[in-house]
Amino acid sequence: MSYIQHSLAAGETVRFAARIHCIIWVRAWAALLVRGVVVVGIVIFIHDLIALATTEIAITDRRLILKRGLLGRRTSEPELATVEAVRLNQDMLGRFLGWGRVEVHGTGDDVWLSPLIGRPVQFRRELETALMAASRVAAKTAA
Repeated sequence: MSYIQHSLAAGETVRFAARIHCIIWVRAWAALLVRGVVVVGIVIFIHDLIALATTEIAITDRRLILKRGLLGRRTSEPELATVEAVRLNQDMLGRFLGWGRVEVHGTGDDVWLSPLIGRPVQFRRELETALMAASRVAAKTAA
């Protein structure tokens, strides 16, 4: 069972799940092939493989979830109610090949930054849809 499925609250559902873009495979193999003779290339290769296998990213109807780590675990799980702005960071090559980063600004100085993910525009669109739905629910409960 994934961390995201394990950490859902009662009644909470996943609206969208993202994955790290496969360009990380290219970077990992390039590091291994170019620097493979040197230990640094092997370390980068193993680091990227672990990141690909253990990173989970999702939007639920209540929060954003980013989980990283193999032996240790680092999570970032801001509530949707605290989100103030969403930014998409995608360079020209990222637009062409379909990768980018999503930056979410919350109340105060809180910033949630995704790793390099595939389909970042769809992720942002799904996040904005979840934000609108969460604000409607909050307005109904406040009334």
